[in-house]
Amino acid sequence: MTTCAERRLLLRAALGTAAASAIAAGWLPAAFAQPPERFPDKPVKLIVAFAPGTGSDALARIVAAAMAPLLAQPLVVDNRSGAGGVTGTEQGARAPADGYTLTLATTSTLLTNPALNPKVRYRAERDFVPVAGLARTAFVIVVADTPEAPRSLAELKQRLADKGGSFGSPGVGTVGHLAAEHFLSQAGRKAVHVPYRGSGAALTDLAGGQLLFGCDTLVAALPLIRAGKLRALSVSAAQRLAALPDVPTVAEAGMPQLALSAWWGLVAPAGTPPAVVATLSDAAVTALGLAEVKAQLASQQLDAMPLPSAAFGALIHAELPFWTDFVRQTGIRLEF
Repeated sequence: MTTCAERRLLLRAALGTAAASAIAAGWLPAAFAQPPERFPDKPVKLIVAFAPGTGSDALARIVAAAMAPLLAQPLVVDNRSGAGGVTGTEQGARAPADGYTLTLATTSTLLTNPALNPKVRYRAERDFVPVAGLARTAFVIVVADTPEAPRSLAELKQRLADKGGSFGSPGVGTVGHLAAEHFLSQAGRKAVHVPYRGSGAALTDLAGGQLLFGCDTLVAALPLIRAGKLRALSVSAAQRLAALPDVPTVAEAGMPQLALSAWWGLVAPAGTPPAVVATLSDAAVTALGLAEVKAQLASQQLDAMPLPSAAFGALIHAELPFWTDFVRQTGIRLEF
């Protein structure tokens, strides 16, 4: 007859074997999402590699507030801005791999910055483990809302062929810059790049007629579109956007290869225990399913992207070679 203590030991051994098999198979059932000891038992830090008040910061605070009750611990946003997101992301990569430091990852910080800047010391698949996808937003190709500006993507391509032109971006190497360069590459056109320090100045000059076109995220461009200052020619989403129902997708405009988006997600340092990652991933995905969180994201022109760890990792793995190869082909370099 076994004692209570012996039965607990046998159960623990059985659970350990099952969990090890599940991890080896590449997934972790809900029954094993909680690590052997209570996690978390103290606040979790969320590094945001951008300044307070930015779109990334707003997203991080929405998600952190929703995840905290699910984890029974606060998620404390820690803004570490600098070098276009490199500074904070590097600090996140070097943090202890115990689950108590997460980093808000973006398309630019995780995928394009390492390709653009040889001095960046982290790599997406070497230094981080994916935790969860959070949100995404489409790009929109815009021109000034004036009679002489192009009224379609086809007209923009023809104008570039006939007269050339210039485009503005939030800065060299930003996803807005790269998305515009991708459009030019696929269209077989050239244009003069005018980089700015942020979307606001670039879009303001575009509205004033100083540039031919621009490519930026919906959240950046929508206020000027609604104000009648900018005209949206196409959106990079797979389907038309509720915010711009009359604007065709790039596929409808004859350029399906331009279907790109900018996204945000959570990552942890490489080596973080799988059970800890599963706990954090479950909390993030559950939080994104809450009606109030969806409404808050929609107010920021963001679509929820509730991807658990494995699915978010698959997205990173799929997009990494595209952006790396594209940056290499363009020859764009950026050093901080």
